[in-house]
Amino acid sequence: MAIDADSPRARIDWRADYDALRYSPIEVPAEVRTGMLDYLRAFRLHYGAFDFVIRPSGEWVMLECNPSGQWLWLHHMAKLPIPGALADLLTGEPT
Repeated sequence: MAIDADSPRARIDWRADYDALRYSPIEVPAEVRTGMLDYLRAFRLHYGAFDFVIRPSGEWVMLECNPSGQWLWLHHMAKLPIPGALADLLTGEPT
C-alpha cells in the first residue's frame, strides 16, 4: 500500500497530517519482494511490517522492518483484508 502525502508537514512525517494522506494499492517489484522474503527467512519471522521510501527515480529504499508493526489503522483506512490474511498466515489455513 502506498501512502502519498499532500502537505509539506506530511511529506516530512506522514503522521503529522493524517488528513493530507492518500492510500493506494501498489505493485511491489519482484526484486523487492524477493528481498523482503529473504529478510523474513534470515530472521525467522512469519510477519514483518516493512517501511519503504520510493525515490523519484523509482528506487525503493527500505527504512525498517518491524516484526510487530501496527497494521489495524491501515486495514481501516485502506479497506484491506489484513486481519484475515494474517490469520491465514499464522494458522496455515484460509479463514
